[in-house]
Amino acid sequence: MVSQDDEGAPARAYALGMPSLRAIRARARELGPGRVDALIAVLFVAEGALEWALLYPDAEYGWIAMLATISLGAALALRRRAPVVSVAFATASFIAFQPLGREVSDNVYAPFFAMLFVLFSFGMHERRGRVLTAGGVLVFAADVLAISIDDYSDTVLDVVIGGLVIAGGPILLGRVIANRSRLNAALSEKAERLRRERTDQADQAAAEERARIAGELHDVVAHAMSAMVVQAGGARRLAAKDPARSRDAFAAVEETGREALTEIRRLLGVLRHQDDEIAFAPQPSLRHLAALVRQVEATGLPIALTVEGAERQLPPGVDLTAYRLVQAALADALAEGGAGRAEVRVRYRPDGIDLDILDDGDGTRPLAGARERVGLYGGHLVAGRRRDGGHAVRARLPVGSAS
Repeated sequence: MVSQDDEGAPARAYALGMPSLRAIRARARELGPGRVDALIAVLFVAEGALEWALLYPDAEYGWIAMLATISLGAALALRRRAPVVSVAFATASFIAFQPLGREVSDNVYAPFFAMLFVLFSFGMHERRGRVLTAGGVLVFAADVLAISIDDYSDTVLDVVIGGLVIAGGPILLGRVIANRSRLNAALSEKAERLRRERTDQADQAAAEERARIAGELHDVVAHAMSAMVVQAGGARRLAAKDPARSRDAFAAVEETGREALTEIRRLLGVLRHQDDEIAFAPQPSLRHLAALVRQVEATGLPIALTVEGAERQLPPGVDLTAYRLVQAALADALAEGGAGRAEVRVRYRPDGIDLDILDDGDGTRPLAGARERVGLYGGHLVAGRRRDGGHAVRARLPVGSAS
């Protein structure tokens, strides 16, 4: 029966082995590629000397095997810095082992695997395709020569298959892994570049949003203050002549101020990200146009509102721009043009919306920021005196074509 401690032993051994493996890899990175390869070469030569001392100390040509082992060690040390030279050393060493007889060949194993490792490194670190092909041909020829001079009886098929496997297999594997590593590095670099670009775009979008909110704050304050001044002036003039209407005018001043404060708090809430109820309050819209008309009428400017076409949901930017344009045109009609009456026409088209704000006033209207707003959404704005007298502001706003 197996105890619970016995069942957990492999997991504990794995957990203990992982930190050691990571520590070895970290230490290897600290040493650098050149020192790591030199260390591998020293260990290989030491292992070869141990094989010589223990397995074939009395072999007649054992010293040649040891020299070939040292040459293979040099090949291992140069496998990354000079792949072509490394393959040349390894090939010469491999051939040198073959005619030494079975007394040596039957007792050495490390040189064969060292040869495969050098060829794998050659395929991994040599990027020139022609050099790789030439190296493969050279190794194939050397393998054929080595098989033909060893003490074993080999068929032609053994010679061909052995040469192809030894020459082609490790080099091809190294080439595939190198290409995969370069592809992974390129993909990682691209992913990092895309991440930086997304971060930059997010920062740019945040900066643009802050600029937009700053413009909104400016518009809110400018429109509200001008409307309140005009409404207060109208209320003052009506106070002596018509107290009832003056009370309505003062109420309009109060309502305009309260709405302006609400909008300012909402926009500041977006910046602070603290007051969700205010931050996500609905923006002014053409749906609120009737309320805007009533506010302005309370100041003594009669307005005829006409809506043509089926009212529908507009993109938020277009909807807000249309509302602000009507608000600015009516405010300028009162403050700059001295208008006595006005007319607002809204026409919904399948591909956009038309706005006409007409009044019987005169003078030049500033319409601060209105042209930029309309142009931002691909629209067109015309403002000026009418032929039959008065002033007109006409805008055409397409739906879904922001520039």
